[in-house]
Amino acid sequence: MQLNYFPIQIDFEKYQVFTEPYVDDRLIQLRKLHNVTHSFFRNGDAIYISNKDGDENQIIGTITERRTYEDKEITASLIKHLFFRTFRDRFPHYTPVDFYPFRFFSGQTKDDIIYDALPLNLQNRIAYKKLIEVQLRLTNIDNKLQFGFFITIRRNWIFNKNCAELNEEGYNIIGVEVLHSEPFEGLNNILAPNEEFIGVIQNKVGNIAQVQTNEGIKKFDLNELFIRKTKFNIGNYLAFATSQQKSDEILNIIENKRSEIYNAKKVYSEISNIAKYLFSENGQPVLFQNKDGFCFSVDSKLKSVSNTMELKIPTFIFDYAGTKTQNSNPDQGLINYGPYDSINFDIKTPNIICICNRINRGYFAGFLSSLKDGIPNSKYFQKGLLKKYDLQDIVFDIKEIQTNNVEEYLQIISSYDENKPHLAIIEIPRSFRKYEDKLNPYYRIKAKLLSLEIPVQFITSEIIKQYNEFILNSVALQIYAKLGGTPWVLPTQRSVDREIIIGIGHSWIRSNFYKGAENNRVVGITTFLSSDGQYLLSDKVKDASFENYFEELLKSLQNSIKRLSFEQGWAEGDTIRLIFHIFKPIKNTEFDVVCQLIKEFPEYKIRFAFVTIAKIHPFLIFDINQVGIKKYGSNQLKGEYIPNRASNIFLDNETCLVQMFGASELKTAKHGMSSPILIRIRTPQGKYDNGNIKDFLFYDLNYITQQIFSFTYLSWRSFLAGEQPATMLYSDLISSLLNKMRNIEGWDADKLNYGLKRKKWFL
Repeated sequence: MQLNYFPIQIDFEKYQVFTEPYVDDRLIQLRKLHNVTHSFFRNGDAIYISNKDGDENQIIGTITERRTYEDKEITASLIKHLFFRTFRDRFPHYTPVDFYPFRFFSGQTKDDIIYDALPLNLQNRIAYKKLIEVQLRLTNIDNKLQFGFFITIRRNWIFNKNCAELNEEGYNIIGVEVLHSEPFEGLNNILAPNEEFIGVIQNKVGNIAQVQTNEGIKKFDLNELFIRKTKFNIGNYLAFATSQQKSDEILNIIENKRSEIYNAKKVYSEISNIAKYLFSENGQPVLFQNKDGFCFSVDSKLKSVSNTMELKIPTFIFDYAGTKTQNSNPDQGLINYGPYDSINFDIKTPNIICICNRINRGYFAGFLSSLKDGIPNSKYFQKGLLKKYDLQDIVFDIKEIQTNNVEEYLQIISSYDENKPHLAIIEIPRSFRKYEDKLNPYYRIKAKLLSLEIPVQFITSEIIKQYNEFILNSVALQIYAKLGGTPWVLPTQRSVDREIIIGIGHSWIRSNFYKGAENNRVVGITTFLSSDGQYLLSDKVKDASFENYFEELLKSLQNSIKRLSFEQGWAEGDTIRLIFHIFKPIKNTEFDVVCQLIKEFPEYKIRFAFVTIAKIHPFLIFDINQVGIKKYGSNQLKGEYIPNRASNIFLDNETCLVQMFGASELKTAKHGMSSPILIRIRTPQGKYDNGNIKDFLFYDLNYITQQIFSFTYLSWRSFLAGEQPATMLYSDLISSLLNKMRNIEGWDADKLNYGLKRKKWFL
């Protein structure tokens, strides 16, 4: 395997650099006087000076000594500045978009995939181009501490016609979303102007636009405004400048070429070529150096890596004794043994209210029949929901609506006079997706049912007419989980420690995406799973300002730990290991929360780890020996150069990359490059002092990585392994749904803290 990582060669353990004591005005003054030749940056109480092109005899500051890896932040800043200035010297015709991460657009016409489709007057004014990004990291791969650059590629719109030009052309700019472009002082033609999404143009007088912003109506010169670079906005302009047909043709080019431009083999080749362009010249490494002796070179070939550990597919268990197991396929285990909790599952004859449109009654009844009793001669759903999940009977009570008006759905639910159903199955048209959240019948119906503590399974009208065994199989799995069942569990490692895995999800609440939007409120969710993957409970953190979020989280954790300690019979002196899967590290606040939690429960020995699981990062893994897999029923290859699922590499003692979707897991070639997930054990940052917190931290990266990998087989939305572990998936699903339903009239999320607390209503 190979990593999109290019190691930096530094041949010294320490170096000399000029510094001055930090003073605000002095840093500004130095940059004004010497910015053309020198770089200046602050670290702590000192200003650091890197002389790239200045007179060697002109001394600024006092020389000091620093160590390459012990003073890693200073070294990293020197590398970034030296790389930036060397790039500008070697490639003066490029204007970088950002200093860090360092980004620049390809200058080659072939990298603009819509160039040939555009009229001559729009070529190079509008483009969909390759954007190259270079990020610096300090790694410890194979126990070798080393800096290196990671190179990634994506595609972005370029639209360099300002609103003054558009206005002159006759394009209607009223109601258009706009960016405000402002050059960085002293950096014209060195760094692209800063662009911020400020709002929508409400009116214009001459060359002045009145823009609705989060600070009210503000005035801007049309020359400083550009339309926001979205597919919708650019498509609208293209329709005006050419025709609707031409606009659609250009946008379709991008969609049709998606599998080509994001093909892993192609991405690998492009990254390799970019690295040679950046890090070598005439076959020799480029020497990045300043006048003070600090220098480095960069390898121009991707780094070869191998699996750090063997990740194993977990064994799936289907009985309390652990004797009924399946090694690789949980679906086959259900077919052979039934669900894990079959013996004491308390809803053996679920009563299900079913609502459909009267014109689809026949299709709907047929769908329910196949769901209950299965499809004869099918491979995966011959038994149906009834026998596969060891139920005694399923009672469907079908109610009809005349139209798809949401009030009809709600009327049936409100006037239902039978015994309270265990579940609802609701047929809805696909068109409901077009509604905004607040008015969407889907969320209004779901909110009503959940407020009555009734989980719901939605089925679209299109599916009930064209279902198959795979759809029915997934729906049945979700229904059993929503009823409160546990289809299967995982084996637990023998340990004297009690262990709880806690997923902390979130959803931001903000009015819009303009600059200055209020986005400091968050819906927080904690989900608790046992080490064998059993869903224990979830707890909602109230809508809170971000500053108060962790205070609410502490209350949630306190209440849940008390409940679990009672239910599981924790004894004084027990070691309790809490593994937190958290959405984002927030300085050191989360560590303060757990330190306080530890004080609240002195009777237990609490150990904990905060783990982030990220999909957005600059890391890619390639396997040039992977020739791809033919998609079933066609000759099209998918997954070329993509490593197998479970491929992994430790970047350091706290960070691991794991490839979750290999060639076999990709549905189509359109998915292109499949990125690994980034697992990182978080530790306190900076000069953090909270007693002997390090004594409470759990550091076993191997253990945590295997556990997260195992938990990706627990989604219960389908039988396929996922990218996220169940902890994060569940928390994110819950918080996302709560965020969408929070503005529904009559909705009260506190209802979820009772009858549905232990059911997977959110799947």
